[in-house]
Amino acid sequence: MPVLQMYGPKMTQEQKKKLIEQYAKITSDVLNVPIEAVNTTIFEVDPHNVGNGVEVLADRIGDR
Repeated sequence: MPVLQMYGPKMTQEQKKKLIEQYAKITSDVLNVPIEAVNTTIFEVDPHNVGNGVEVLADRIGDR
């Protein structure tokens, strides 16, 4: 049973659905497993909680 985890910005319900569907289809095809065996978890990360080097992501992209 493949388990996929995606960390990214806040998304709409439609974006999450599309992402989960596409991840499942590709993973099923590449690994030759039933699509129902693919599990996906999306973690929405606040840009204030992400750093790149010494910079907080929220500072680089503007406080959203």
